[in-house]
Amino acid sequence: MLIHLDAVGGIAGDMFIAAVTDAFPHLRDGMLAAIRLAGLRSDIDCRFVDHRDHALTGSRFIVNIPHVHVSHVAPPSHHHHDFATLRAHLLGSALSPAVRERAVAIFTVLATAEGRIHGATPDAVSFHELGEWDSIADIVGVCAAVDDLGLAGLSCGTVALGSGTVRAAHGQIPVPVPA
Repeated sequence: MLIHLDAVGGIAGDMFIAAVTDAFPHLRDGMLAAIRLAGLRSDIDCRFVDHRDHALTGSRFIVNIPHVHVSHVAPPSHHHHDFATLRAHLLGSALSPAVRERAVAIFTVLATAEGRIHGATPDAVSFHELGEWDSIADIVGVCAAVDDLGLAGLSCGTVALGSGTVRAAHGQIPVPVPA
């Protein structure tokens, strides 16, 4: 099976998960199980909720992390997770080899890009927004879906990049963001 995304305004992991599981609802339980196998804390709730946006319906994939303030600016208590630790955690998890390897490969691409921006090696990269459990759940969930579907390919059309700036853990940065 091949999947082509027409991601007009981009696509995030939670959006991909919701879209794929709307099309293939039988993937939900396995995906949630894989996310748990990645070491998700027991107090973190992952679920699908019905969503209606005017005339369109579908679902949303929600990762609710207790006591985490969601903001475009990292709160003072925000913890940074370095790539080396995150990679070791995923490699030591009970995920299937295919899902584990794909998730590590995705984080490796992200760590390499972050490293280039900050003049550091990938292992020295400290993830801010990407190291939190919602991002880990999104990436592992996407990898589980790709594996369960047995995808032979995944492609994406041109993504509109936008302009302006956004406030992130590194302060005000340009859109599209460097990584």
